[in-house]
Amino acid sequence: MTKGARTPDGRVRWTCKGGRAEGRAYCYSTTAPKPGAVRTPSGRVIQKGKAKPPIFRRPIASGSRVFVVTSAQNATPVHQEFWACLTTIAQARGAELMVVPVRYKNPTSRWTESQANEETWAAEVQPYLWNVRRAFNDNLMLLGDIKTQPTASDPLTGFDAISGGSSAILGHTKLALRSIATPSHKMAKILTTTGACTVPNYTDSKAGKVGEFHHTLSAVIVEREKGGRFHLRQLHYDKKTATVTDLDKRYHVDHVEKAPAPLAISMGDTHVDFIDPAVERATFGPGGMVETLQPDYLLWNDLLDGYSINPHHAGNPFNKIAKGLNDRSSVADEVRRACEFVRARTKGKTISVVVPSNHDDFLRRWILTHDWKTDPENAEFYLGLALDMVKGTKLTARGTETPSPFPLVFRRSVDMTNIKILHGDESFALAGVELSMHGDRGPNGARGSIRNLRRIGVKSVIGHSHSPGIDEGCVQTGTSTYLRLEYNGGPSSWLNAHVVLHRDGKRQLIIIVDGRWRAAA
Repeated sequence: MTKGARTPDGRVRWTCKGGRAEGRAYCYSTTAPKPGAVRTPSGRVIQKGKAKPPIFRRPIASGSRVFVVTSAQNATPVHQEFWACLTTIAQARGAELMVVPVRYKNPTSRWTESQANEETWAAEVQPYLWNVRRAFNDNLMLLGDIKTQPTASDPLTGFDAISGGSSAILGHTKLALRSIATPSHKMAKILTTTGACTVPNYTDSKAGKVGEFHHTLSAVIVEREKGGRFHLRQLHYDKKTATVTDLDKRYHVDHVEKAPAPLAISMGDTHVDFIDPAVERATFGPGGMVETLQPDYLLWNDLLDGYSINPHHAGNPFNKIAKGLNDRSSVADEVRRACEFVRARTKGKTISVVVPSNHDDFLRRWILTHDWKTDPENAEFYLGLALDMVKGTKLTARGTETPSPFPLVFRRSVDMTNIKILHGDESFALAGVELSMHGDRGPNGARGSIRNLRRIGVKSVIGHSHSPGIDEGCVQTGTSTYLRLEYNGGPSSWLNAHVVLHRDGKRQLIIIVDGRWRAAA
């Protein structure tokens, strides 16, 4: 070991480098050489060989069905209240608590003089540490042997294929989730991080401050079922109430209670004529999400599919034949089916909010481009809507404004009690989370995506891509349709997924698997 520069508080930083044979390669640095160090006659300190990194694992019962997985940063205290909530969850659910250890070199840490290299973790988590690879079943594994720097801006980068065809969980202090495309005969796989149970502990550098901002007190709960099925959700700690809410349960540091009804459920894109009946039952049926959670609001994205007027079918006579033979060529009938679908499912005090979406906008595009003279079946409906749009068109300081035809039909078709239709750029936010963006439009007129909407300054929930995800401030739903439609051939990342917005402002991504939104009791 050789003497290096001093730390800001005046301590000497020693650096271990290999000899000539190793090319003087950097090994590690420390401000406190261990007692086993020896000195050469010239005074140079030589550190004795380092022990192999410890392996953390313990026996887990083969019958364990529920797992709670989080991560912990080295030489850093746990967040006491969050840790207590996690232990409450583990006891209440009979779950295995697993903590993935992660390392971070922070010479300015106030919790230890040698945090830059200490392979130590808080006493509370030591019985639960796990740093080896573990398969929960044939379709999900924990990549506990991978340590990613807590300051990594995109902790999932490069890991798309490392778990093969299985979904995978990585321990990391930043929460992220991505749906990975798989061949047509397989369900898309999930790649997710965990969040952390330790308090933020970062340097005052740019990378450190960004890492601290995205540090998330959270965990992942896994419910394992027979046949390789599993359910995976995020558990977020709320500092105001010192609780963690999971679906209809709220976990305190020492007890469990029924959770308050969530503010909203933002559903995966509906596409009424192509909704999967199994997803519909899981959402609206007996024991489904809406009946169980009773949210204040239901958010509808891509309510209308617009198959009868799909602009991508232009010039394809076979689509036209199929629609005609199956009573799918009437535009008025398709629009009314969508309106009635919402009306029938808006019950009690729940309010439905229809989000402006690109498929709903197919109706406007049809009015602009279609020649009604060639379509006797839809001519009357077309002309009536076109006239309404003419009457509502005006010139403003922004330019020409024309009413969207879909809300016009909606208001004429059904009773609008407890139904709200948002217009263009109208905001609809609950608990500081923006819910009015479908996800098809991005900043400054660009095409929308989770990547360009994650840093717009507010938290949001979007839809559009049919592929669920979590990326910094943005959470994306999946779809409510069948996972295979005529336009997503080849490998697909589509999943059936809704987002629950709890009253504490925390968002849970709920993936529906084989018509089930949670494990059986």
